[in-house]
Amino acid sequence: MPRLNFTGRRRISRNHVTISVTGIGGIETFSGELELGSYGFPDSAAVIIEAFRQLELVRFDFGTVGNVAPPAICRLSEFGTLAGLRFRIKVVSTEEPRGRLLAVGDRITPRHAEQQLLSRVPLLAVRAQDLGREVWRLDFSIEPLLLVNPRVVPKKQLVQSVEFQSLILPEILRSILNRILLVERIRVPDDSDDWTSRWLKFAESMPGVGSVPDVADPESDLDWIDAAISSFCRWRGVDKQFSGFWIAKSLPEERI
Repeated sequence: MPRLNFTGRRRISRNHVTISVTGIGGIETFSGELELGSYGFPDSAAVIIEAFRQLELVRFDFGTVGNVAPPAICRLSEFGTLAGLRFRIKVVSTEEPRGRLLAVGDRITPRHAEQQLLSRVPLLAVRAQDLGREVWRLDFSIEPLLLVNPRVVPKKQLVQSVEFQSLILPEILRSILNRILLVERIRVPDDSDDWTSRWLKFAESMPGVGSVPDVADPESDLDWIDAAISSFCRWRGVDKQFSGFWIAKSLPEERI
């Protein structure tokens, strides 16, 4: 990206930018909805969204004004926590003079943060607990709670690992949906903050999944759950994530 020239920049209204944050198991991503048609920017101008907190900053290429194309996954794992996280959108000229900053929208608060001040309870809470010989356990005493044995591994280190995100997390989601549909026998998410509603809404929001089948049928329910897990894995790119990890792990160590 050419060096940015800030001369004559315009300001993008926050009403024309919506940043939504989604989180599960301590792994957050965001999506951005942009309304730039009224500003008269060249179609070729580059669109950039920056996530930042104090001196921490991660930049995401969102294509151009004429063809907004967000990355497949906009991960925020570099920040650890979402507290204090803000976003900035930039529109940058790709024509002469290249790199001129045409417009900026600054200090945009994520939608979830506006509603819950970034202090929301995670979709899947995690707690350290001595489990004897077990590394982790999914507890349903009140609502889904991931227990991690601190004698084996720190909980933050586990949930942020490639192994957890690619091998364990999809099966946790499967177990929770099985519990809701086949044990609790709940099929329709309501407007309450009950954990079953939160998880059903999350699953239904996955691309291509749709609503829970209207009629209770174990085979149809299992097919719907499979579709939700498959969509979740595509969304997170867990196959590529694990493949890259496994290839790197399998490479022979260099010898001096």
